[in-house]
Amino acid sequence: MMEKHITKLVTERDASFAYIMTEAEFLTVDLVIVSSVSFAADCKITMNAKGGIAMVRCIMLPSQNAVLSLSTHQIHTAPNAKSDVLVKTVIMDGSTVSFQGNICIGSSAKKSDAYQKNENLIFGSGGVINASPVLEILNNDVRCTHGVTTGTIPEDVLWYMNTRGIEEVMAKELYVDGFIRGSIGDIQDKEILEKILNRT
Repeated sequence: MMEKHITKLVTERDASFAYIMTEAEFLTVDLVIVSSVSFAADCKITMNAKGGIAMVRCIMLPSQNAVLSLSTHQIHTAPNAKSDVLVKTVIMDGSTVSFQGNICIGSSAKKSDAYQKNENLIFGSGGVINASPVLEILNNDVRCTHGVTTGTIPEDVLWYMNTRGIEEVMAKELYVDGFIRGSIGDIQDKEILEKILNRT
């Protein structure tokens, strides 16, 4: 099976991504949103190929009290296809992020496997996360799941790092870097990597 990897920096001027899979392939998509500007983004993956696989990872890093929203669409029309969406968000100020994950399984898309997960990390004051999955399943012979987690840096983690001589500010930076790096292993674009790690 052919493999394809796409990385995109999503901005207010280029806020949409769409891909239609017409032949079976293993697609990996990395979407990166690092913004102090409020805007709405959209990602649509259409699985028209039997046996195709799509893995989408998105990192959202708002700043300066930005209001960001992201809608993802996993549309399955062909049988035996798999789509997997992971959205990770870090809020370090009073920013607001809204995520709506849409999964649509068509009546002919038997044996489809669709999954979405949203992981959020908030610290600072006033940060807001809104997450809502929307599922439309028109075939009973499918696997379709979703999950959402939202939290802050555990106090015991900060305490442990402090006992090892790591001050609180650095401890928080290390924790955030670890949270983010779990999703950027395949990104080769140096400019995008720098934006993620510097969060600017």
